This record gives sequence, structure tokens and C-alpha cells, in this order.
Amino acid sequence: MRWVTYLSPSGGGERVGVLEDGDVLGSPDPGGLADLLAAGGDALAAAGGRAAAAPVEIIVEPEARMCAPVTPTSLVPALVGGEVWEIHPELVQGSDDAVPPAARTALVGVAAVAGGDGPASAYTPACLWLDEGGAAVQLSLGPVLTTADEVSGAPLELSASVDDREVGRGIADPADAWLVSGPSGAGRMRVLLPVSTPRLDEDDELFVDAGVLGTFEVRVGSQV
Repeated sequence: MRWVTYLSPSGGGERVGVLEDGDVLGSPDPGGLADLLAAGGDALAAAGGRAAAAPVEIIVEPEARMCAPVTPTSLVPALVGGEVWEIHPELVQGSDDAVPPAARTALVGVAAVAGGDGPASAYTPACLWLDEGGAAVQLSLGPVLTTADEVSGAPLELSASVDDREVGRGIADPADAWLVSGPSGAGRMRVLLPVSTPRLDEDDELFVDAGVLGTFEVRVGSQV
């Protein structure tokens, strides 16, 4: 299944939803995606069925304000080349959130999110933004969290483009030992970042394509 966390136009707070045929179907169940993942695949599927059968609201996907699908509560390990970085959870944002003007390069890849079925119960696109000195300033996740059963065994082709010009390409294997051997526990995640971009300028629009995991586009320095 394909899940999102979005800002509800009716309540103003974050709500979990199922993405189906271009619409976000608001879930009637309380709690976040980490809680649903922790309950295991059968419970998650049942929650998805309830959202599809009786959504509390229906929003056309482009009109939904997306948040990070899951917000971690501990440091997020990220593999960059052969080096492990630890990203502070306060740096995690959604793909619709503003990217700081200080961002100058991006590392693109995949985050595996743990749940009741193991450390790689679901996957979402990930983009780590770095400043001029190479320090992390933001980790963008989402917008869609795709359950592991929806991800085939084939490696994911990742690409990054600016103004229809490809600036980075790579591959992330969902079965990569780094992703599938991470810590268990609802909402825990590991990130694999095989693609790096050249220098980006403020107002550049970065388009990220993560294959079956979806796409997103964000403007560097945008405050919208």
C-alpha cells in the first residue's frame, strides 16, 4: 500500500492517509504511520481497507500538503559512500517543507522504515541537503511511504534533475544489507544515499525520481 502523512484541511493537524488513484483518503484511525507499521502487515492492510471504505476526507493528491511520512525520534543513520552519518531527527522534514537557502548540494536515496514486520517494512524517497561546508541542514522524506510488499526485488533507479537536466543518477537496492539489517522498532529508519548532485543555487528546482517510490520537486530556499 501507499501511505502519506498530510496536513488535514478540516482539522489543521497531521493525519494519515492512503494514496489511491490520485486521491488521498484520510484514515479514520488515530495515531501515526509508525503506530500502524508497528502493528504489522495484516493490521496495516486492515487500516488501509477502512480508509478506502470510509475515508474521513478525500483530497486530490496535488492539493494535499504533505508532511514527512514518519517522524523519527532518534538519530537517523545514513550511509554515504562507505561512511555512516547520523542525522538529528529535528532535521527531518517532508518533501513539501521549505529547504533552507543555505543548502548547496543534495544526496538522494531511499529510507527504509521499521515496523512490526522488521527493519525494512516500508520505503520512502530521501534527500539529504548539505550546506557549503558539507554539513547536513535538512533531511527531506516522502511524500509517499510504500510498504515492502509493493516494492519488487529489482533495484530502484534514482535520478535527480534541475530544469529538465539530469544532474545525478544511481541505484538503491531495497534488499541492500544496510537497509534490511537496521534496528527494529516502530518508526526507526536507515537511509541509503547513492546519488549526489553538483552545486545547487537558491531557487533551483530539484526534481527527484525514485521509481516505484514516487517523485517530488522542491525549490532550494523556497519558503512556500
